[in-house]
Amino acid sequence: MTNSVFDIAICGGGLAGSTLARQLKLQMPDISIVVLDRLVSPLPQATFKVGESTVYAGAYYLAETLQLTDYFEEHHLPKLGLRYFFGNTQSQFHKRPELGLSDFAPTFKSYQIDRGKLEQDLRIFNRQLGIDILENCAVKDIQLAQNCQEIHQITYTQGKEQKTCQSKWVIDAMGRRRFLQRKLGLDKPNSPNFNAVWFRVKGLIDVADLVPDTEVLWHDRVPKRIRYYSTNHLCGKGYWVWTIPLSSDYTSIGIVAEEEAQPFGEFHTYELACQWLEKNEPVFAAHLQEKQPADFKKMPRYSYSSTQVFSENRWACVGEAGVFPDPLFSPGSDLIGYCNSLLTELVKLDFQGDLSQKQVTEANNFFLNLSEGTTSSLHGIYSYLDQGVIFATRLIWDVVTATSNISRIIFYQLLISPEERAKMWPYSEQISQLTNRLEQLFLDWSTKSLGRISFEFIDYWTIPILKEVRNRSFTANKVESEIIEDGWVILQRAEEVAQAIFLLALQDTMPDQLTQFSEPIWLNAWAISLDTQKWQQEGLFQPKSQPRDISWAVELFDQVFSIS
Repeated sequence: MTNSVFDIAICGGGLAGSTLARQLKLQMPDISIVVLDRLVSPLPQATFKVGESTVYAGAYYLAETLQLTDYFEEHHLPKLGLRYFFGNTQSQFHKRPELGLSDFAPTFKSYQIDRGKLEQDLRIFNRQLGIDILENCAVKDIQLAQNCQEIHQITYTQGKEQKTCQSKWVIDAMGRRRFLQRKLGLDKPNSPNFNAVWFRVKGLIDVADLVPDTEVLWHDRVPKRIRYYSTNHLCGKGYWVWTIPLSSDYTSIGIVAEEEAQPFGEFHTYELACQWLEKNEPVFAAHLQEKQPADFKKMPRYSYSSTQVFSENRWACVGEAGVFPDPLFSPGSDLIGYCNSLLTELVKLDFQGDLSQKQVTEANNFFLNLSEGTTSSLHGIYSYLDQGVIFATRLIWDVVTATSNISRIIFYQLLISPEERAKMWPYSEQISQLTNRLEQLFLDWSTKSLGRISFEFIDYWTIPILKEVRNRSFTANKVESEIIEDGWVILQRAEEVAQAIFLLALQDTMPDQLTQFSEPIWLNAWAISLDTQKWQQEGLFQPKSQPRDISWAVELFDQVFSIS
């Protein structure tokens, strides 16, 4: 360290803090940055931390935005998407319905991250960029400046010696300690009804080993025995169990559950977790019998939010120091990318002398709405985690609609005004309203299902509509007019898919009601519901858009599912 006054002080050198430091330095090479962290190099090769599984937006941030593509390709495992197993957990594993990929997606790779290796290597890369990294540091206090004309002071101990440093910006990246959030009274609880535990075991845990080699058809669905590259989910009533392979030759295993369905007291220790697995996932549990855990961590009531993460007085909370939604669908690295990128833009504006309160407010609103919307949406899924048909339909819907904003999300075109946002993504509100309607339909469907629909295996990236939106949206360097056009096309596809999902749900819950719909069917997608008494009242039969052919969407689900 060459001085004790910095432009940026980042308290915490984990994933969020180290990636933020790199992003800031890459985009603003002349600023001075210090990272204070309690750990000392060399970090353990296999550090036990949340955030091993990435999906496309977060992977893009880590590889492309941070200019580490070659590094991830060489030192971390490729991820074969998200994979789910449903159905009777007590029966033979190969008889459980499976939702996942047969091969790696051709565009926008994602990775299984070995956190210890990544964080150690980030320290090396960041030092090479000229970032000061102070190790063995325990932050004791952050004395915030009262206005943007003053500077912050951080008090910390390094070994037995107490020290201070000052900075224009101070960032809390100290994880679930949530130092600034608690100091300022900004914490905002989410639902307390979700809990998790996880541990690592040495060696590869491959779900393919749960199925005899004689089940050739099952193994051939995913050639080359590569299922273990997926984030595998074993799903049951109100819970899911993950397995994630790591490049350090460990496998990460976790149990995530909703309290009412699966009380935390039944699996909050390793011994209880083993008993819980024997009861709920006996085939998997039998495969773990000879394994010993390298570690074990419990995380009760893991989900939380904040009333603020950015301030015009030049402080911020990133990563788990700000929010933690839900691990289902692996959104953690996505949110780190969003938050860090928003903050980087705010810092750039500040150093240009252009930062305003309005911009900070918009960044807070955008990020917190995104995080809390993600949380609410994911928590709703737990009520039908054991119903594979509804879950698979929901996943198809999410892929269609999530890509409506993918050009914005993966390239982090985030810090724009509501007026600019309305211009570039005028369809977003309609998709949001349609998604809210579908989420309620899925919940109602889960309580009314007659079990008339089934499937054996779905490779979701081979579904034509998902290939279409992926190819349309996962394209870099689009101009504004192309992004707008993509959005309108995807909105139309979403409107058509929503009606097909409604008809599918009717086939499973109230097949007698299908006589009310005559060909060609065209409905008000924003009024779909399984409450027949609301159909007329809410205008289901009075669509506001011009009729289009939805037979392709109906046929899509006919091909994916079997209906008895």
